[in-house]
Amino acid sequence: MSDEPDFRCPVCRAAQTLRETCRRCQADLSLVVRAHRRLAYLKQQQRAQALARGDGQCDPQLAAELRWLAPSR
Repeated sequence: MSDEPDFRCPVCRAAQTLRETCRRCQADLSLVVRAHRRLAYLKQQQRAQALARGDGQCDPQLAAELRWLAPSR
């Protein structure tokens, strides 16, 4: 993760890097971190599957989970 503020705490809205605890309000952000890691993993899996098949399609189950974790991405 970079040092640039790329995340806002869902509790106090402090801009910060993604980490387990908010720098301002000390909220536990471990579930948010896990969701972001899962999203990154699924995106990597989607790319790997598309490359293996030689097409732009991914497994529908992966696509559904990606939409559930990050509907706007």
